[in-house]
Amino acid sequence: MKKLLLLINPVTARTTLGPHLMDVIDCFIKGGYSVSVHITQRKGETREIAATMGENFDIIVCVGGDGTLNETVTGVMRLTNRPQIGYIPAGTTNDFATSWGIPKNPLEAARNIVSGKPRKTDVSMFCGRPFVYVAAFGAFTEVSYQTPQQLKNSLGRSAYIFEGIKSLSTIHPWRMTVEYDGGSITGDFLYGMISNSKSVGGFELKMKDDISISDGLMELVLVRQPDNPANNAKMLTAVLTQDISSEYITFAHTKHVSFTSDIAIPWTVDGEFGGRVQGGEADIIGQAIELYL
Repeated sequence: MKKLLLLINPVTARTTLGPHLMDVIDCFIKGGYSVSVHITQRKGETREIAATMGENFDIIVCVGGDGTLNETVTGVMRLTNRPQIGYIPAGTTNDFATSWGIPKNPLEAARNIVSGKPRKTDVSMFCGRPFVYVAAFGAFTEVSYQTPQQLKNSLGRSAYIFEGIKSLSTIHPWRMTVEYDGGSITGDFLYGMISNSKSVGGFELKMKDDISISDGLMELVLVRQPDNPANNAKMLTAVLTQDISSEYITFAHTKHVSFTSDIAIPWTVDGEFGGRVQGGEADIIGQAIELYL
């Protein structure tokens, strides 16, 4: 019988998983798994448990938001013999689940794991730290980790919009030089992200149809501030329509990104604060883990 470790983040999963917990466990048992359940008590514990106990299990299934998935992947990446990973989304925006079609209903997600086959997927690295869908800086990126969890739980995606409106007055560009496969650009950027996702912040990315989680490539998006304020409307239109032909948007598929700036810039990594970084790089490890999608 295969061994399954069910890691549950009670902060985000309590409401979503609660009514379905027994059915989820029953689904795994009937699917041929011996199930061990661990309810985390603090931030970072998911990562620690995955790293220290992961090799004792065939699969780790995490229940929570994108941050919980990030912690699980980070822990598993530290292992030589990496277990498979399953994800039952129970967060606010669940960008990863939205991107790759993982069911939002806990029991359906469990059934998807039991009946499906894992897929070899890429893991991106930001300054040596794994991320599963996005590392970003600039406009609104602080909203994801500054929005109180209670507000996220009660208002859902609207909480991000509410906090985003409050941050409008603080938006300013960051001066940066960015190098990537096939290009280099220096400018004042209002927003930038390195992603491996079709959805960020609850909004679908439609810039390219060929975004894949298993192609060994990340997607780089930079939004440059116009030199002339009279062109702000053009820039905003380009952003809203995701027009990558615009002079204000840089888009690229790339295996490597390096960046430098005059001052340390705050980044968000998978919705959590990623630190203030003045210079660094991002890379991708192709097909590093096996994940049920």
